[in-house]
Amino acid sequence: MNLLKHFPKWYLALAIALALICLPVIAQSSMEAKVKFYIKSRSTANPLTVGDRLTLRLEVIHSVNSRVALPQVDKEWGGFHVIEQTAPETVNNSNDTATTSKNIIVTAFRPGLYKTPDLIITHRKPNGDMEDLAAPIIQLKISTVLTDEDDIDLHDLKPQVSLLTPLIWAWVLGGLLLTVLLVMLIGWVGWWWQRRQRKKIGLAEAVPMKAKDGRPADLIAYTELDWIESLNLPIKNQIKEHYSLVADCVRRYVENRYEIAALEQTSGEIHYHMKQHSLPPHHVGEFMSLLSESDLVKFARYLPENGRVSSLVHQARDMVALTTPTAVPALTNEENSSMEAKA
Repeated sequence: MNLLKHFPKWYLALAIALALICLPVIAQSSMEAKVKFYIKSRSTANPLTVGDRLTLRLEVIHSVNSRVALPQVDKEWGGFHVIEQTAPETVNNSNDTATTSKNIIVTAFRPGLYKTPDLIITHRKPNGDMEDLAAPIIQLKISTVLTDEDDIDLHDLKPQVSLLTPLIWAWVLGGLLLTVLLVMLIGWVGWWWQRRQRKKIGLAEAVPMKAKDGRPADLIAYTELDWIESLNLPIKNQIKEHYSLVADCVRRYVENRYEIAALEQTSGEIHYHMKQHSLPPHHVGEFMSLLSESDLVKFARYLPENGRVSSLVHQARDMVALTTPTAVPALTNEENSSMEAKA
């Protein structure tokens, strides 16, 4: 207490004010995202039966300064058939948090016990760190629509009904109408395809795919990155297209370098298989940081800073250089002779 007497009162007041200002920032940076996955309220309390539509709600409560990427599930998802899934939506709360959510509407065509497959959510914290969050698993029981009181006895077939034979002119007229409709449909499809081709951005050139000429994986990646950089997509405000091309290039490089089917896998699956190859953790971290950020740009409408966008191609080049094995120089004739003499 005697030590505080030597400090001016305004200095202590300033220190207290700075501490109060920093408290919300510290609280937000330390906040952990919470994942909720549950069944939305149904219009009836009856048991679930085959063919019933069921709405599953996926919610992530996180800091307003962080971003999450909700997964897109397949049409056949475990034992469920996905009827519809809404686009992710983010709503700011009143306590410096935000809720990102989506609905997944499913049904089942067979009775039995069901559980939802694993759902992995990518979370980018306010400090830039990435983490994977797992949604809770929902267990359901689907019952049959038949009951013990239903009459399931077989009955004789009813006799066939005699129908009048249509006239020949009706067949001819129907064939002509069908031909006209088919020609109109083909013409409309052709017009739609030409219009779609005209609307394409300057990406009509084919993206370099996996080379068949035996070139090294790093040379293929460098060539493709040079081509992407020449498109100048960030200047055209085509950020999403720019991130998609760079992410696909990195996936092709991983596929060529480590023989992992990266183009056909999600970011979480690539992460798992790279760990199985016993790659250095910092190599895996570099790859996953770029792929996770690309997922946020493509699926969560995340808009990175301008400096981050312009340095994306350079980051990809550094990753290729970091993971390219160093070539061992060949021995000269004199060195070979010296080694043989020593042997």
